[in-house]
Amino acid sequence: MAVAHDASAESHAGTTGSASEAFFDFTITPVGTARGLLVFTFVNANADNALSVKIDPTGANTDVPAVSGGRAVDTATEPGDCKAWFLGAGLPAGAMTIRVNRTNNANVMYAVAVTVTAAGDTQAYTPGIVLLQEDGTLAEQSVDDGSPGTNSLRYAGINSGLAAPPGQGTSSTTIQSIDFGARVASLVRENAAGQGSRSVGWSTATSDDRAAVHLAVREPPPAAARPPMFVSQYGGRF
Repeated sequence: MAVAHDASAESHAGTTGSASEAFFDFTITPVGTARGLLVFTFVNANADNALSVKIDPTGANTDVPAVSGGRAVDTATEPGDCKAWFLGAGLPAGAMTIRVNRTNNANVMYAVAVTVTAAGDTQAYTPGIVLLQEDGTLAEQSVDDGSPGTNSLRYAGINSGLAAPPGQGTSSTTIQSIDFGARVASLVRENAAGQGSRSVGWSTATSDDRAAVHLAVREPPPAAARPPMFVSQYGGRF
């Protein structure tokens, strides 16, 4: 079975995000049985203000770990931050309240959550992560999933100084976006799951500030089979 896109939710609609608060909550309601939860947090500053992400903060308070190597930063002119978080096992059934604990300051933040379905547990494939940082144009990036034996799905999040959300590339679909006026945040996914190196992202010839994370969500490959144990006539095992 392949990884498949299930549902998405954004923390804020309209043109206003979170500012001057210790945390913000929002809810995602899976359509199927969620086998992975991917969250992107965005900060309109060169600041690691997303401190943690939790599921069911007033109950189980389950941690959604930050993805290793999954943070991109733009440092100049219109600085921004994009950070990925992922949990691929032990997800609760039904709607999930997502809490983003943040630095309580005036920096504006926004978040998007995505659920995926699969045959079993899933993981973010960190060796295949692609980051875009500092000024530049946008084009779809080739993101590898390590060819695990089943099809994976690629996602990308961006915080940008563009005046409007960038258009998705030909291999991608926009899931959520917000336009703050002088800057934007956007999340896209690839159109169809597949194995190997595949493209996901946006397309624009306009050069501007960018902090983008591209990654693949996959089913882990099966563990290598252990060779059988043999017992000799003398009782030893080898």
